[in-house]
Amino acid sequence: MNIWHQLIHTRPIKVWRVSAIILAATGIGMLAAPMNAPAAESGKLVEKDGKYVFIESQDPALRLLLERALQKGIISKEEFEQALKESETYRYQTQLPFKVWYDRGFNFSMNDNAFFLKIRGRLQLRETTRWRNNAWGNPGDAKNFPELLGVFGDYRANRSVGESSQFNLRRARLLFLGHLINPDFKYFLQLGMETAENAQTPGSVNLLDYYFTSTHFPLFNVQAGQYKVYFNRTQINNTAAMQFAERSLVSDAFTANGVNRRDIGVTIMNDDEVYPVNYYFGIFNGGGPLFTDYGSFESKEPNQDCPGGQTSGNPFPSPAGCPGNQRNLNADFRGNWINQLMYTSRIQWNVTGRPGYGEGDLVYSETPQVAVAGNIAYNPGINTSTDNAFVGIDLANLNWRRQLATFGNARQLGWGIVDYTTWGLDSVLKYRGFSLQGEYYFKNINRHEKGLPCVQTNGTGGPCTGFAGGLLGNATGWYVQSGYYFIPRHLEVAARYAYWDPDTNASGDLIKEADVSINWFPFGTYDYQFMITYSNVAMGTGGYAIGRSNPLPNTVNGSQAGTNCNNTAMWPSGCVPLDAKGGTLIDNILRVQMQIFF
Repeated sequence: MNIWHQLIHTRPIKVWRVSAIILAATGIGMLAAPMNAPAAESGKLVEKDGKYVFIESQDPALRLLLERALQKGIISKEEFEQALKESETYRYQTQLPFKVWYDRGFNFSMNDNAFFLKIRGRLQLRETTRWRNNAWGNPGDAKNFPELLGVFGDYRANRSVGESSQFNLRRARLLFLGHLINPDFKYFLQLGMETAENAQTPGSVNLLDYYFTSTHFPLFNVQAGQYKVYFNRTQINNTAAMQFAERSLVSDAFTANGVNRRDIGVTIMNDDEVYPVNYYFGIFNGGGPLFTDYGSFESKEPNQDCPGGQTSGNPFPSPAGCPGNQRNLNADFRGNWINQLMYTSRIQWNVTGRPGYGEGDLVYSETPQVAVAGNIAYNPGINTSTDNAFVGIDLANLNWRRQLATFGNARQLGWGIVDYTTWGLDSVLKYRGFSLQGEYYFKNINRHEKGLPCVQTNGTGGPCTGFAGGLLGNATGWYVQSGYYFIPRHLEVAARYAYWDPDTNASGDLIKEADVSINWFPFGTYDYQFMITYSNVAMGTGGYAIGRSNPLPNTVNGSQAGTNCNNTAMWPSGCVPLDAKGGTLIDNILRVQMQIFF
């Protein structure tokens, strides 16, 4: 039986008075409130203990009149409480079932908190000026970051002009995040609409992240979908919270899968806000975002045991019955089961505080924030393309080749099937505007084919006349960076140094990077930022990058001996092989960037 039925049968006189008071107060509230926003007066969502809770608000005019009536004895205390309850019920039943507001993003929530959506956008507009030494003109970088041309993925030296200046939309992101059913079942979706500085094609909309996370059990959170692999520190961090315009080249080369910081899979971890020691264990495809390695593919002749598969001729003499100039895309599914997935693990100890993954001490920590971590990843069965001199026109595994070149691991192209085992150690310190972090990486590259790949034939599809100068080695590298806020939460100066040896068996190929950055945060948050970053990259070009689509010119003791190369009319200065050593490439880069995160 509701309050109105009870009052009608027991207190007819006071019922009239209470009803009149409520109606009068309701009228006052309606006159005082905007007619088009009744829901705004009924309550709001507040964040408490990581959850959004809907809190009702009582009409102040109604409450004042009821309190006065109670004080003057017009109604009893029981009637006062019942009237408030009935009023709250009435307001709850008549309010809109959802809330919409803006708070660092556009927010939408159902009143029962069963669904919450936040929409955010981020823009990084950049002007880049770079000047390079003459070594970039010839031969350019044919080993770490080559250009992949044509539909066959032919990779050539990345030559460039000495000076350039350009604007580009470095990052344009649209984010959708929130929860379903309850706050412990979260979702995240991020779209990227941007172009890299060296992009040669227009940008398009790409699905960067799309995953669900269950936080029902703090000790066993589960995340599934496509996202950044929880591996090395700088790759986990968001680009909105970096001290420099770009991550260091060495950190890109030592991602867990070797081809991208993102992948498709599942991760089990504990809540890093609850436990001082955090673990992350993940299983992934190992091929990067939006890519499934469905079997091991290789371009071959249609007939079994026939070599080649290129557009014309065979790299070696064909056995009897093997036709030429034919191609077939063969897929081997044997052994491509659970042992072909990528496995990752990371252990982090928050020694003091919670430094998080954002770079720099923007919050100006009053107590030291220290963490140390270690990680390991195993990614088997990466097909860097066919192990012969005609690899460039092998249609198979083009996705692998493009991503290896993009992330600086092109030295591994043409070495057949390889397995990656990557280790890393990292640490971070933040205190009163000062920050210091660093990482060390080591990658073991295990080749399935132990012989030396062919890098040269006689030019007519005949037998191999030249092999790689030595076996591919492992890779190692590290970086350290530090920053300090000279004006707390507003003006930061940061510096970084990185070292990278992409092939421990080759000499003269070290890559060294030095960066200095000045960052200005006008409102003391990452949402609005102005950044000026200067980078100097010294890139050695020693060693060989194998796997051209055409044989290299014949050489004898380093000098050209081929017929065409000796034709001074055709080649006045002689042939220059694309794999020739060209000294150290020097790249100076000045980036001016503005970030808006709304």
